[in-house]
Amino acid sequence: MVIAVLVAGCGGREEKPKELALCSSMSKNRTELFANAYSKASGTKVRISYLPGGTLQERQDFLRKHKFDVWLGGTSEEYFLAEEQNILQPYVAKDSYKVPAELRNRTGQWTSLYLSYIALLSNKNNLHAYGLYAPESWDELLDPQLKDEVAMADFNLGGASFGMLTSIWQLRGKASALAYAAKLNKQNPVYTSGFGEAVDMVYIGKKTVAVVPLDYALLMEMRHSHLFATVPKDANRTMLTGVAIMQGAPNVQEARKFIDYLMSDEGAKLLPDNGYHYMWHVKNYPNNVGRRELIGNVQVPVDDLGWTSTYKNEIIRQWLEAK
Repeated sequence: MVIAVLVAGCGGREEKPKELALCSSMSKNRTELFANAYSKASGTKVRISYLPGGTLQERQDFLRKHKFDVWLGGTSEEYFLAEEQNILQPYVAKDSYKVPAELRNRTGQWTSLYLSYIALLSNKNNLHAYGLYAPESWDELLDPQLKDEVAMADFNLGGASFGMLTSIWQLRGKASALAYAAKLNKQNPVYTSGFGEAVDMVYIGKKTVAVVPLDYALLMEMRHSHLFATVPKDANRTMLTGVAIMQGAPNVQEARKFIDYLMSDEGAKLLPDNGYHYMWHVKNYPNNVGRRELIGNVQVPVDDLGWTSTYKNEIIRQWLEAK
């Protein structure tokens, strides 16, 4: 016992346990899945915090104020603006070269992990009462029967609803997009505090259709027989979820190892192996036949992040004021 103490003393201070301070925009279940898997694989303790609600600037101020190593689950627009405000530091993950160029951040300021698409989740009972089929295009939301029957998250929250707006705008052009917006505004869609609230309204039959991420729509369809998911083919969006290292991260090496793990073959299997089949890892994107069979041929713009991020408030304002 004395010898053990002396040997430890010869090396100086006792080694500090490895830690990673993680701030997540993802759901609790998915965040804990990633954190626990990495802890088990590396022996690193992961301390989890969750990014609070509020405006984009308020959330970025929260990230800047606290000493996090990694931000998990942000969107491409959020990371773009975070890069502009110099709160991220670059890192190119080991397996990034396997990801198609259009799904990568060229400067390495953030790493794309997963992609999904935009879906429409419909209440089949309501559709039957109205004599309608489940909508498969944005124009079908203009049916007079669906006035006051559409729910989506507030555009300012990003995600599927803002993706709907920007994909229609980029594919149809500004004039046609705002003409569509004027018609949709007359349908009186309800804007919720998150897509989960929109889904709840459709689930109970208060609304008929919700605009949501495809992975969540398919999960709800699988769990509830009265719900049905469709993919708008006329304008959709590749919605990316990623990870980034924070500027001033206390544990940079652990942050890099965590990102490398999420990009590894083992990390890429975490979601599908745990029942999440409709968020596709970007590394497997080129060869994912199941994804192509599921969504079919959809029109997806190549996003101009400088436009969708920098002018987000102005884009939303023009859309909502269209008459």
